[in-house]
Amino acid sequence: MASSFNLTKLCVFAAVGYICAGSMVAILAGLPLFAVYLESNLYVVAAVFVCAFLIATGAGIVLIRYLVPRYGAKNIYEQDILIYMIGMLFMALTMNKAMFLIGIFITFGALAVFFYENFTRQVNFARRGFPVALGLIGWALGPIICVLVIALFSSYGLLTARVLFAHFIVIGFWVWIQRLSLHEEYADAPKALLSKHVHHEDAKATVVATPTTETSAEPDATTATTPAGTDLQKPNDTTQA
Repeated sequence: MASSFNLTKLCVFAAVGYICAGSMVAILAGLPLFAVYLESNLYVVAAVFVCAFLIATGAGIVLIRYLVPRYGAKNIYEQDILIYMIGMLFMALTMNKAMFLIGIFITFGALAVFFYENFTRQVNFARRGFPVALGLIGWALGPIICVLVIALFSSYGLLTARVLFAHFIVIGFWVWIQRLSLHEEYADAPKALLSKHVHHEDAKATVVATPTTETSAEPDATTATTPAGTDLQKPNDTTQA
């Protein structure tokens, strides 16, 4: 049972790396195919992609800084792949420029945090000597497969990229199902992207709690010394009498 659990976790880690690295390379390598399909200049498509990527990444980081403290790391990091799947669905079904832009915004808005969170967790596991280090193979395997597929089947046009995006959605759905069954708490999730006001509130809570513990301890000290002093004086009075 334990071996199957570890195998499932290893496969999930490898699939997550495959999704994160592979989908980014697939979108980048598919830009010429999108330019031909949308009848646009490749340089214009690339410039629009870069601008949308930067805006979506910034928006994703800003949202995650407040969503995780409010709803918890487990709820956010366990469901963020669903947002990624919606974005990839727009990319796979792109019929016009609007769907292309929406797909980029949603995909990279979710993928920015998804990439950072999962890569940091996997590196931390690998540094501690866990066999999860084998799961890092997915980070290299995803880009290799995407580049080979687009290079070999580019004659089919945008259909090649659509198939790649669709298979990322299928793998993402499998990862989401398996993550729910693993019951992870995500206590080791990176906190560098969280809002700073959370740390300030924790510090204020500890400062407020400290005086109450000291004042509550003072009556105990006086009550403990007073009876002891009276007990010591009583034997002296009896001996003098």
